[in-house]
Amino acid sequence: MNTHQEYSVNKRDIDKLYSENEQLKKDLEKEAFLHKTLYRQWNELNLRMLAKERELKQFKSRNLFYKYAFYLILFSVGPVYYFLSTDKQEKRITSPSQIVSSPKPTTNQIVTKDRNAVQVTKVKPEEKQIVPQDTAKPKLANIDKPVIAKPLTDSVRNMIYSEGWDAYYERSRNPYQKSSQKYNLWIQGWKDAEKDDKKALTRNSFDTIK
Repeated sequence: MNTHQEYSVNKRDIDKLYSENEQLKKDLEKEAFLHKTLYRQWNELNLRMLAKERELKQFKSRNLFYKYAFYLILFSVGPVYYFLSTDKQEKRITSPSQIVSSPKPTTNQIVTKDRNAVQVTKVKPEEKQIVPQDTAKPKLANIDKPVIAKPLTDSVRNMIYSEGWDAYYERSRNPYQKSSQKYNLWIQGWKDAEKDDKKALTRNSFDTIK
């Protein structure tokens, strides 16, 4: 009787151990499967991170290329625009020395054209009457009247302002020394260009720090 009881007890213990062993085996298989899935997910995330870093580097290099190309185009267009604007101004403003009046016949000469030659006949000038000094009228003194400057049009104001803006980058001088309106407009364009340049420099410095 005792041996039968011991056998049954041992059998229950052995069955219990077998069941525990099977459960541990299943748990180990689950852990191995989870480990594999976690490792695969980690590899996928790592590959995605590397691809994102590559894209970011390419984007930064492309952005720098576009930025340098923009500045290059800007600096090349500025002088061309300046030379074109100065050329237009020189064509508009004609100096009095360049204006040549057509020759007119004098009062004492009459030009008569013929088929074969041109003959010039002289005409006697009229005798001037001598006015005595007592009856001569006194000459009035010339009074200098103040010159009132005409208001500038919007197109001229914009042109002078853009000249001042471009002159800041080219470091050229103000050509409008005689006109206060044009001088002030040119200075305003210069100062606005200086402010914009300082803002761009500060923005670029912040971008390089980031």
